[in-house]
Amino acid sequence: MGQIVDQTPHKWVYEEIVDRVPPFRWLPPILDVAAQLLLVETVGIIAFFYFNMPVNAAIFGSMAIIYTVVWSAGCLYIIPWLRRLRNPTHETEYEVLAKYRERLFDRKYEIGGSVLTFVGMTAYLFIDEDLLRLFLGDGYGNPILTVLILVLTWDISYRIWLSVLTTLFAASRSISLRRAARNRRGLEYTAYSEVRTLEELDVINLYWGVSAVLLIPIAAESPLLLLGILGYFVAVTGLSGLSLMAMETIPWFPPDVESVLYFEKFAYVSACDNDEPHTTPVIFVYDGKYLYFAISVKSAKYRLIKKNRNIAVLVDMRDNRKVMNNRTLLMRGKGLILGETTPMGVVRIFLNGLWMIRLWRLFSQKYPKYTKYYREQEQNLPLAWQSKPFISRVFVRMEPESITYWREARPPVGLRV
Repeated sequence: MGQIVDQTPHKWVYEEIVDRVPPFRWLPPILDVAAQLLLVETVGIIAFFYFNMPVNAAIFGSMAIIYTVVWSAGCLYIIPWLRRLRNPTHETEYEVLAKYRERLFDRKYEIGGSVLTFVGMTAYLFIDEDLLRLFLGDGYGNPILTVLILVLTWDISYRIWLSVLTTLFAASRSISLRRAARNRRGLEYTAYSEVRTLEELDVINLYWGVSAVLLIPIAAESPLLLLGILGYFVAVTGLSGLSLMAMETIPWFPPDVESVLYFEKFAYVSACDNDEPHTTPVIFVYDGKYLYFAISVKSAKYRLIKKNRNIAVLVDMRDNRKVMNNRTLLMRGKGLILGETTPMGVVRIFLNGLWMIRLWRLFSQKYPKYTKYYREQEQNLPLAWQSKPFISRVFVRMEPESITYWREARPPVGLRV
């Protein structure tokens, strides 16, 4: 399968409008957002002085404007990341992603919900006159200020609704992908770079939810409005977290490859030593996403990986009775050392500490005799051979950049990452 082909627009309506309006259409995206901030803030400052508005109007108005611009900054990443998504080789996962993109840019969802949100917020603002009087002061009732308030209310309503919409679609997408991934066969999979891209989109949704804190001081004068903003914050951040957790459970590799990583006992790690390969056998575990192996802090591997993170790992499944069953997996990428007591290593321990405890358990389950022997003979072994975490042993996490898989007598398969 190639790129997902559909006829849906690749931008939301509001962004398309901005792209057609001078001077925004002539500017690169980053400057485009900055220009929006400058223009809207300038209009707000002029209105503040011309209509002799209270100071809190300038403060709250600026916070609302900053919220809209912060939200727009997130849009700089949404579209490019969606465009670079490639298709899964699993048909059901392909259909899930195609449906996600189609719904994400469906105009009836985008415009319909935005209008309803705008109508609700506008009705509340004009029913609760005290709130508008507090913000506008003597300018309350002025038609020009009323138009400016309506424009700002639309900007906020539009962004709130799209944040909720994209988060709902993302959570549904992640749960559906997780369910579909359980039914993979053979070499069916979604490349892990695509899984990461989808997780990055979830982070943008989370960022949009967190940015709602800018609206809390504005809504603080109205219990109902404050409740709505807090509800929005909880909904968007909660659904984004749910989506991220679901994506974390999706395997990066197809079942054929995972069977090699789960059940084979040995791998061969090659590091670079002044442009010369240094290859040694290791034991390893696979946690559903990454391959990990343990090394001594006194080993050449440790010294070489610290100097040059580029490594290759080969896992070889041999069947001496039936040669056609032989399978081999070659992974090239970066090695990340976990468990060092250096300043950066301590930071990594803090971020990955619980996961590292799980890794020791995975090693004990996969190699019970090996770990038992080293535990019982620890006092009789040199420090470099002892299995003491952080002191004599550290983990290396393989972060693949390219994968080649050989099976039977067929040509090798270059798997996307």
